[in-house]
Amino acid sequence: MIKAAKLSLCALVLTLCACSNSIDVDPDTGFEIFTIPAGGHNSIIRNEAFTGSGVNIKAIFDNSAQYTLEVASDQADINKLIGFSDCTQHHQSESGRIGWRWFNDELQILAYTYLEGNLSFELMGAIPLNTEVDLSVRIVGDTYQYSGTGLQSVTMQRSSNCETGENYWLWPYFGGDQPAPHEVKIQLKRTVID
Repeated sequence: MIKAAKLSLCALVLTLCACSNSIDVDPDTGFEIFTIPAGGHNSIIRNEAFTGSGVNIKAIFDNSAQYTLEVASDQADINKLIGFSDCTQHHQSESGRIGWRWFNDELQILAYTYLEGNLSFELMGAIPLNTEVDLSVRIVGDTYQYSGTGLQSVTMQRSSNCETGENYWLWPYFGGDQPAPHEVKIQLKRTVID
Protein backbone atom coordinates (compact mmCIF):
# COMPACT_ATOMS: atom_id res chain seq x y z
CA MET A 1 0.00 0.00 0.00
CA ILE A 2 2.80 2.43 0.93
CA LYS A 3 4.73 1.49 -2.22
CA ALA A 4 1.67 2.21 -4.40
CA ALA A 5 1.17 5.58 -2.67
CA LYS A 6 4.82 6.51 -3.30
CA LEU A 7 4.52 5.55 -6.97
CA SER A 8 1.34 7.63 -7.31
CA LEU A 9 3.09 10.61 -5.69
CA CYS A 10 6.08 10.24 -8.04
CA ALA A 11 3.76 10.10 -11.06
CA LEU A 12 1.99 13.26 -9.87
CA VAL A 13 5.27 15.12 -9.39
CA LEU A 14 6.50 14.07 -12.85
CA THR A 15 3.22 15.20 -14.43
CA LEU A 16 3.40 18.58 -12.70
CA CYS A 17 7.01 19.01 -13.72
CA ALA A 18 6.08 18.33 -17.34
CA CYS A 19 3.90 21.45 -17.26
CA SER A 20 5.46 24.88 -17.30
CA ASN A 21 4.26 28.36 -16.55
CA SER A 22 5.35 29.81 -19.88
CA ILE A 23 3.48 29.75 -23.18
CA ASP A 24 5.35 28.74 -26.34
CA VAL A 25 4.63 30.87 -29.40
CA ASP A 26 5.22 29.79 -33.00
CA PRO A 27 7.39 32.64 -34.41
CA ASP A 28 6.08 32.09 -37.94
CA THR A 29 2.34 32.12 -37.21
CA GLY A 30 2.02 33.87 -33.83
CA PHE A 31 -0.10 31.00 -32.51
CA GLU A 32 0.40 30.02 -28.88
CA ILE A 33 1.14 26.31 -28.58
CA PHE A 34 -0.34 24.44 -25.63
CA THR A 35 0.89 20.88 -25.06
CA ILE A 36 -0.87 18.45 -22.74
CA PRO A 37 1.60 15.64 -21.95
CA ALA A 38 0.68 11.97 -22.17
CA GLY A 39 -0.68 10.95 -18.78
CA GLY A 40 -1.37 14.57 -17.80
CA HIS A 41 -4.29 16.96 -17.54
CA ASN A 42 -2.74 20.45 -17.59
CA SER A 43 -1.14 22.18 -20.55
CA ILE A 44 0.26 24.89 -18.31
CA ILE A 45 0.40 25.82 -14.64
CA ARG A 46 0.07 29.59 -14.67
CA ASN A 47 -1.94 32.19 -12.77
CA GLU A 48 -2.85 35.11 -14.98
CA ALA A 49 -5.53 37.73 -14.34
CA PHE A 50 -8.42 37.94 -16.78
CA THR A 51 -9.87 41.45 -17.05
CA GLY A 52 -12.13 41.36 -20.11
CA SER A 53 -15.77 40.64 -20.81
CA GLY A 54 -14.94 37.70 -23.05
CA VAL A 55 -12.43 36.24 -25.46
CA ASN A 56 -12.24 35.65 -29.20
CA ILE A 57 -9.92 32.85 -30.21
CA LYS A 58 -8.57 31.22 -33.31
CA ALA A 59 -7.95 27.53 -32.67
CA ILE A 60 -6.26 24.73 -34.57
CA PHE A 61 -6.52 21.12 -33.40
CA ASP A 62 -4.21 18.67 -35.13
CA ASN A 63 -4.55 14.87 -35.32
CA SER A 64 -3.42 14.57 -31.69
CA ALA A 65 -6.97 15.63 -30.73
CA GLN A 66 -8.16 12.15 -31.75
CA TYR A 67 -8.07 9.75 -28.81
CA THR A 68 -9.68 6.64 -27.37
CA LEU A 69 -9.95 6.37 -23.60
CA GLU A 70 -9.52 3.09 -21.71
CA VAL A 71 -12.88 3.49 -19.97
CA ALA A 72 -15.34 3.77 -22.86
CA SER A 73 -17.97 5.59 -20.76
CA ASP A 74 -15.47 8.44 -20.20
CA GLN A 75 -15.17 9.16 -23.94
CA ALA A 76 -18.06 11.66 -23.64
CA ASP A 77 -16.23 13.64 -20.92
CA ILE A 78 -15.45 17.22 -21.87
CA ASN A 79 -11.94 18.63 -22.11
CA LYS A 80 -11.47 22.37 -21.72
CA LEU A 81 -10.06 24.63 -24.41
CA ILE A 82 -10.02 28.15 -22.95
CA GLY A 83 -12.09 30.46 -20.78
CA PHE A 84 -12.12 32.47 -17.59
CA SER A 85 -13.34 32.48 -14.03
CA ASP A 86 -16.06 35.01 -13.25
CA CYS A 87 -17.60 36.99 -10.39
CA THR A 88 -14.28 36.79 -8.46
CA GLN A 89 -15.14 33.16 -7.69
CA HIS A 90 -13.36 29.83 -8.14
CA HIS A 91 -13.89 28.55 -11.68
CA GLN A 92 -15.92 25.56 -10.45
CA SER A 93 -18.35 28.06 -8.97
CA GLU A 94 -18.57 30.71 -11.73
CA SER A 95 -16.93 30.50 -15.18
CA GLY A 96 -17.41 30.45 -18.92
CA ARG A 97 -15.32 28.10 -21.06
CA ILE A 98 -15.27 26.44 -24.43
CA GLY A 99 -15.08 22.66 -24.16
CA TRP A 100 -14.01 20.02 -26.65
CA ARG A 101 -13.91 16.24 -27.01
CA TRP A 102 -13.25 13.52 -29.57
CA PHE A 103 -16.62 11.77 -29.59
CA ASN A 104 -18.53 9.82 -32.26
CA ASP A 105 -15.47 10.12 -34.53
CA GLU A 106 -15.56 13.93 -34.62
CA LEU A 107 -14.06 16.88 -32.75
CA GLN A 108 -17.00 18.36 -30.89
CA ILE A 109 -17.09 21.89 -29.45
CA LEU A 110 -19.27 22.67 -26.44
CA ALA A 111 -20.37 25.66 -24.39
CA TYR A 112 -19.27 24.92 -20.79
CA THR A 113 -20.53 26.99 -17.86
CA TYR A 114 -20.41 26.90 -14.09
CA LEU A 115 -23.22 28.87 -12.43
CA GLU A 116 -23.33 28.97 -8.63
CA GLY A 117 -21.35 25.72 -8.52
CA ASN A 118 -23.56 23.87 -11.01
CA LEU A 119 -22.07 22.71 -14.31
CA SER A 120 -24.04 22.91 -17.54
CA PHE A 121 -22.90 22.35 -21.10
CA GLU A 122 -24.37 22.32 -24.58
CA LEU A 123 -23.07 20.90 -27.85
CA MET A 124 -22.34 23.60 -30.43
CA GLY A 125 -21.29 21.24 -33.22
CA ALA A 126 -18.16 19.69 -34.74
CA ILE A 127 -15.11 21.23 -36.40
CA PRO A 128 -12.50 19.80 -38.79
CA LEU A 129 -8.97 18.90 -37.71
CA ASN A 130 -5.98 20.91 -38.99
CA THR A 131 -8.19 23.90 -39.81
CA GLU A 132 -8.22 27.35 -38.21
CA VAL A 133 -11.58 27.98 -36.52
CA ASP A 134 -12.88 31.16 -34.86
CA LEU A 135 -14.55 30.68 -31.45
CA SER A 136 -15.86 33.10 -28.86
CA VAL A 137 -17.25 33.26 -25.33
CA ARG A 138 -18.44 36.61 -24.04
CA ILE A 139 -20.36 38.07 -21.13
CA VAL A 140 -23.53 39.90 -22.13
CA GLY A 141 -25.50 41.01 -19.07
CA ASP A 142 -26.56 37.95 -17.11
CA THR A 143 -25.54 35.52 -19.86
CA TYR A 144 -22.54 33.91 -21.52
CA GLN A 145 -22.77 33.90 -25.31
CA TYR A 146 -20.83 31.21 -27.17
CA SER A 147 -20.28 31.18 -30.94
CA GLY A 148 -17.96 29.80 -33.58
CA THR A 149 -17.41 29.31 -37.28
CA GLY A 150 -19.94 26.81 -38.60
CA LEU A 151 -21.27 26.14 -35.08
CA GLN A 152 -24.57 26.74 -33.35
CA SER A 153 -24.52 29.82 -31.11
CA VAL A 154 -25.43 29.11 -27.49
CA THR A 155 -26.57 31.44 -24.69
CA MET A 156 -26.24 30.22 -21.09
CA GLN A 157 -27.22 31.84 -17.81
CA ARG A 158 -24.64 33.79 -15.78
CA SER A 159 -24.95 34.77 -12.14
CA SER A 160 -26.80 38.02 -11.55
CA ASN A 161 -24.95 38.44 -8.23
CA CYS A 162 -21.44 39.06 -9.51
CA GLU A 163 -18.96 41.04 -7.48
CA THR A 164 -16.35 43.07 -9.29
CA GLY A 165 -12.75 42.06 -8.84
CA GLU A 166 -10.05 39.91 -10.31
CA ASN A 167 -10.80 36.83 -12.38
CA TYR A 168 -8.30 34.47 -14.03
CA TRP A 169 -7.62 32.64 -17.30
CA LEU A 170 -8.52 28.97 -17.63
CA TRP A 171 -6.06 27.12 -19.88
CA PRO A 172 -6.36 24.02 -22.08
CA TYR A 173 -7.01 20.99 -19.86
CA PHE A 174 -7.62 17.32 -20.64
CA GLY A 175 -10.40 15.64 -18.66
CA GLY A 176 -12.80 14.57 -17.29
CA ASP A 177 -11.70 11.73 -15.18
CA GLN A 178 -8.90 10.34 -17.29
CA PRO A 179 -5.62 11.99 -18.27
CA ALA A 180 -4.54 12.41 -21.87
CA PRO A 181 -3.70 8.98 -23.36
CA HIS A 182 -1.03 10.62 -25.54
CA GLU A 183 0.44 14.09 -26.07
CA VAL A 184 -2.14 16.61 -27.32
CA LYS A 185 -1.14 19.88 -29.02
CA ILE A 186 -3.51 22.80 -29.47
CA GLN A 187 -2.71 26.11 -31.18
CA LEU A 188 -4.51 29.28 -30.07
CA LYS A 189 -4.58 33.02 -30.73
CA ARG A 190 -6.45 34.88 -27.98
CA THR A 191 -7.99 38.35 -28.17
CA VAL A 192 -9.58 39.72 -25.02
CA ILE A 193 -12.94 41.47 -25.47
CA ASP A 194 -13.06 44.67 -23.37
